[in-house]
Amino acid sequence: MKSLLIALSFFVLLPSYALECQWWQTKYSAASVDKHPRQGTKGVRKHPRKEYCRDKWKDADLYVKQFKDEPIPGWPHKAEVFKNWSKQEIQLILEILSTLPSWAEIHKYNFRRAKVSIHRADSAASELKNNSIILYDQFFKESNKKSIIVHESSHHLYTRLAPKDIAEFLSLSGWSLEVTKDGKVYELPPKKLILPDSATEKDEDFANHVQSYYQNPESYKASYPKLYDFLKRRYPL
Repeated sequence: MKSLLIALSFFVLLPSYALECQWWQTKYSAASVDKHPRQGTKGVRKHPRKEYCRDKWKDADLYVKQFKDEPIPGWPHKAEVFKNWSKQEIQLILEILSTLPSWAEIHKYNFRRAKVSIHRADSAASELKNNSIILYDQFFKESNKKSIIVHESSHHLYTRLAPKDIAEFLSLSGWSLEVTKDGKVYELPPKKLILPDSATEKDEDFANHVQSYYQNPESYKASYPKLYDFLKRRYPL
């Protein structure tokens, strides 16, 4: 009897731990939770559970692990300085990521924070080897943050396009080949550029088109109807 009283008193004195949620989660209460039925039994058993943690933004528990403070290994632009993420910055990006279309494949990337790009006007950049997207100070001053992230994800998407799809895009965009008299072949950018830097690289041209398509689809469709159809088949809005 004495040992039973000791055991009971120990049980009563055990502390009750409140459920601790992460800052990107919210706590809510529920009266009961359905449990999976045991094998060989019918119906569903219920048991009481008072509190739960739920992500404030879709897939936040997944995305929050993708924010990295350390520099990208082998990053070639030595003049660029990486920095730590602030909680407020991460929260802002989590809010944005929860709204982006699934084809942007955001779950595949890690996010790095840097001060100023070597190209002073740039607000973001992509690094393909480590599946990184870099956001600079300038990014947080921009009004079109969603489409900027879509632009950077498009550099990664371009590498996963099938060769026939790349060929179709380049043809529709206006890229062409020129063969000189001495047999040298030059790749010429489109005569009609969606943005000036589309002339620099094919994947930059692709990213510019995807960004414009995502940001203002009706206007883009009016200007580039064939490319609109090309993108819509692969990246529905």
